[in-house]
Amino acid sequence: MNEPLCRMCLQAGVVTAATVADHIEPHKGDRQKFLHGALMSLCDPHHRSTKQQIEKKGFYCDIGIDGYPLDSAHPVYQGGGGNVEK
Repeated sequence: MNEPLCRMCLQAGVVTAATVADHIEPHKGDRQKFLHGALMSLCDPHHRSTKQQIEKKGFYCDIGIDGYPLDSAHPVYQGGGGNVEK
């Protein structure tokens, strides 16, 4: 495995073994995308919750140790949640 640790855990500063090869772009039943689409390594909890948040909302809600959302696509960074510079 080229990426043995969960990519999302690493973004949060946590080291966790990856257990799922996740399609970065949802394949939605497209066989070509399923077989040849780009993958990333995730732990099961991130695959079941965080990744689903991204697919439904366009961002995920995980918060870093500094109290700010980890995802730069989060609305707080898009002008919808006040002036936050990070």
